[in-house]
Amino acid sequence: MLARVVNALLHALTNKTSRTLLVMLAALAIPFASPKLAALRVIRISRMQPREPAGAPESERGAEPATSAEVGEQALPSSENTPTINNSLSASSDSSLPDIDPRVRAALREIPIADPTGHALDAFVEHLARTERKEPGAITRILHYGDSTIASDYISGTARRRLQARFGDSGHGFILIANPWEWYFHNDVFHASSGEWNASRLAGPWASDGLYGLGGVSFSSYGGGVAWFGTATHGDFGRRVERFDIYYLEQPGGGELEFAIHGGPIEKISTRGDSKISRVYSVRTTDGESKLRLRAAGGGPVRVFGVALERDESGVVYDALGSHAAMAIYWQRQNRAHWREQLKLRDPALVILQYGTNESEASTFDAREYERALGELVDEVIEVTQGASVLLVAPLDRATYKEGKLAVHPLIVDLVTIQRRVALAHGAAFWNTFEAMGGEGAMIAWVHARPELGGADLTHPTPLGAEVLGNMMANAMIRALETQKPR
Repeated sequence: MLARVVNALLHALTNKTSRTLLVMLAALAIPFASPKLAALRVIRISRMQPREPAGAPESERGAEPATSAEVGEQALPSSENTPTINNSLSASSDSSLPDIDPRVRAALREIPIADPTGHALDAFVEHLARTERKEPGAITRILHYGDSTIASDYISGTARRRLQARFGDSGHGFILIANPWEWYFHNDVFHASSGEWNASRLAGPWASDGLYGLGGVSFSSYGGGVAWFGTATHGDFGRRVERFDIYYLEQPGGGELEFAIHGGPIEKISTRGDSKISRVYSVRTTDGESKLRLRAAGGGPVRVFGVALERDESGVVYDALGSHAAMAIYWQRQNRAHWREQLKLRDPALVILQYGTNESEASTFDAREYERALGELVDEVIEVTQGASVLLVAPLDRATYKEGKLAVHPLIVDLVTIQRRVALAHGAAFWNTFEAMGGEGAMIAWVHARPELGGADLTHPTPLGAEVLGNMMANAMIRALETQKPR
């Protein structure tokens, strides 16, 4: 009897189907043999842990996610973003508005920033006025949060160029360690990554401790993760850096970070500490073109959030902090004490919140709940930044197919109305992107324009369309200064 069972098992393991399955399993397992092969992993293994560490004070916890999703990390592939290849903005710019279809141009509206209280932009205007006067150390730092329209640095990149050309270049600003989405990039700088980097994101997979850094993405490596950050080498923008600020997490058991300026000696810092605390380490270089190489050097896990390219000269720094599939309410998932640390370290004069595209896709939309949650987010940003100006920027118009024809997306108008109301009630300013691009039905016109200003997905602008929006938004910021600064 035993002999028959053994023979049957041997036959099952040696037939053609079993051999195929064994080969397939072996192939799937190979990338897990080394961190260097992480990018080849087809299966993502999640490090499942409780949502919050045991005993964490309620006041320091991020809110529970609204939907069920994975807690863990995703291995990231290597990436490279080169200004002359990945960016679609021109290398130089001497025009405030590019050549576009005359019919669309005629529909554009120069919408001013609405400041219902008359004081929502006080902090921003005060900083920008000092920057305009070139007072020593007068840096106006802008944080532009948003969804995928900002994850690709076209609208924000154009606004950055306009403001820095007018008020001075204090550095490109904050860049994530690696590309958490294939289409993430920043204009006018070089950034790349390779080796073992794993990411937890506000949009998932989630970090068990709710720590996502300034940009909503936490990057970890047990060794071998490498990242590069550098200036542009030609064109009118992004040509100078004086300091690379590394934003990382000090933590128990933390490993070492190795860094070097191009052509310089290799140095190390330890990320080990008694508790989890946000830290910034500044690497100085001669003001001009430069490149930083950063590597997780082992000795324990490292968690890094990003690197900011900065200069000490008076001017503007513009952080593009867009996230794929993001909604405003996702910031409820960030550990509150941690986010407070991150925003305090960045010290912004203006925080822009530009959401609504993904909210318009909700299968069930509760207008009252959305208005309440957005108001709470505005209140918190104002409180945490100790008085920075907050600007709500409306979503773009969207189109959809209805009975085979292009039609206006039904929820966009409602979202714009709610955002305007939240700004009025909570002391924020409001800029109406929707009206600026032409109002209801504008995306249909943008898609039909030649050259196209709206993308084939009927949601995102083309690079040219984004350049139009970035210029209009920068114009609105400059007009706010001109009309509100003390005479």
